[in-house]
Amino acid sequence: MQDINVKNKIEELKEKIRYHDRLYYALEKPEISDFEYDALLKELQSLEKENPQFITKDSPSQRVSGEASSTFEKVEHLSPMMSLDNSYSVEDIQDWYERVSKNTDENIEFIIEPKIDGLSASLVYENNSLKTGSTRGDGRYGEDVTENIKTIKNIPLKLLTDKIAGFEVRGEVYINKNDFIALNERLVEEELPKFANPRNAASGSLRQKNAKITAGRKLSFFVHSFGRVDGIEFEKHSQFLDFCRLAGFAVQKNIQIFSDINEVIRAVLALQEIRDTLAYEIDGVVIKINSYKLQRIIGYTNKSPKWAIAYKFPARQAVTRVLSIKTQIGRTGVVTPLASLEPVNLSGVTISSATLHNFEEIERLNLNTGDEVLVERAGDVIPKVVKVLNKNSDGFFKVPENCPACLSVLIKEKQEDVFYRCINPDCPAQLRRGLIHFVSRDAMNIEGLGEAVIDQLLELKKINSFADIYKLNFDDFMTLELFKEKKANNLMSSIIKSRQNPLHKLIFALGIRHVGEKAAYVLAQKFKNIDNLINASENDLTAINEIGPVLAESVKKYFSNDKVIKMILGLKELGVNTAEPERENLFAPLENKTFVLTGELSSMSRKDAENLILSLGGKTTSSVSKKTDYVIAGENPGSKYNKAVELGLKILTENEFKELINEKKQH
Repeated sequence: MQDINVKNKIEELKEKIRYHDRLYYALEKPEISDFEYDALLKELQSLEKENPQFITKDSPSQRVSGEASSTFEKVEHLSPMMSLDNSYSVEDIQDWYERVSKNTDENIEFIIEPKIDGLSASLVYENNSLKTGSTRGDGRYGEDVTENIKTIKNIPLKLLTDKIAGFEVRGEVYINKNDFIALNERLVEEELPKFANPRNAASGSLRQKNAKITAGRKLSFFVHSFGRVDGIEFEKHSQFLDFCRLAGFAVQKNIQIFSDINEVIRAVLALQEIRDTLAYEIDGVVIKINSYKLQRIIGYTNKSPKWAIAYKFPARQAVTRVLSIKTQIGRTGVVTPLASLEPVNLSGVTISSATLHNFEEIERLNLNTGDEVLVERAGDVIPKVVKVLNKNSDGFFKVPENCPACLSVLIKEKQEDVFYRCINPDCPAQLRRGLIHFVSRDAMNIEGLGEAVIDQLLELKKINSFADIYKLNFDDFMTLELFKEKKANNLMSSIIKSRQNPLHKLIFALGIRHVGEKAAYVLAQKFKNIDNLINASENDLTAINEIGPVLAESVKKYFSNDKVIKMILGLKELGVNTAEPERENLFAPLENKTFVLTGELSSMSRKDAENLILSLGGKTTSSVSKKTDYVIAGENPGSKYNKAVELGLKILTENEFKELINEKKQH
């Protein structure tokens, strides 16, 4: 395909994707399926990979393209991002109306918008393409979070208009309620602190150092104002919002226009009643004068516009009684207490349970069954107990000794830890997650044994541990939904093949806390077989450069469990390899050499490059230092490249890296 044809095809695909992005994210009227959309994006990515000279920053493929940032640079806003004065009653709204109405004899048109409980952000566009994205900060200076902003799917990287040359649009970054719940569940599984509410989740996610983490948080953005527009003028705020919809932005649906302040008040109170039915959190309503001319006449104070006010909703609280306190086991064994409540109506929602976070929180509240408590949903999707109002019990609820799912003893691995956990690898509450990880591509790589198949096998009680996978036979699979002879044979072949995996694959598959792929490889290279690893002391483990005390302690505790040893013996008896093969290159030509990769490689994935380095005895790290021997720079290298230049390190292009590997292999 000639260059001109390729370029035209790429531009055509970009325009199609932008068109469908607007339909899906801004208008919520998709015309194609997710599968069809993904096919368009994959075709674009494939063409751009083959023709990198045609990649532009505003391409839909570039939403996650930057390096992780160590700091956020300051950005001066084109005009100050002011805050709004707050009101807390109908009387406050009436007082505000009396003040603004003195500025004109004309009828005032008001526009009201739900106040999103998120994080304010500013987006600057030049020549229709997104240039920078920043947080509000102190109103004058914000933080440059451009790479993270680009990951938000309903923010257009290129505007769908040619009417403006420069544009600074402002709005709120937020996370939907369901996505917030899913995020917190995932954080608990990863043994990380949960976010208290969706606003904190949006703020913490937007300010991640690594844009790939932000991309996984499912943030969204609603426009609410602008700082600058070049090339077009608006008479009213409602016209500006209509323009934003056409340009590709998402704008709230619950925006209303009134000419009577009493109608405004009725609408505000109506929104307060339906707030819990919305997909995202709102903590009030913003009331603005619609006319920009009148806004200019009314003016500003030093901190806020006089022509707008925010009505803040009252906190959502109710009084109820704790019926019982139960414990539930997460998929990583973390024990979480949950209060069962006497049902109570809270802002139109019946509340019958509340999270207690952890047992230290229960002790702090001095909470037990029978106590009368104050519960709250202020900015929090999942209700929580605020305090005990009437103590009807003795003391507080104690940590149970045994796991409610398998009766194994619960442990607190360190005194300073907040969480208790079940470390039984056969615990049914953890088994599903463990099995999914065990068979995954980077672990034992059993193709065809996906989540749906695992769920059926668990329901039929065909598997109760990792070892049971290797007891499955052809007939077991033929009883499952959508299985025919060919599919069953292919899955059996994949299971048989996985028995021969090297030890490092098995170590990673076991899901030992803190042990990732790289640590699994290092442990396998050092100890050569599973028995040596099981018998290794913590001193043996920490003697390895790449293994710290936390990881060493985790490995030692994992293999000190009798049920783990029984499972390992079962895997051995079923023919699963538990040894690491000797490296082909016994002299390890890259031994003691440390590599850092930055940018995108075209001929291999970063993981493939890392595995290649490891196979030749080298090491890879994520940060550049004086101890780094080589920095491999692909397309669009980031701050690591700059630091390597400053330190005078050896920097290799992708071709030079491949030449080095070939040279080392030949010696």
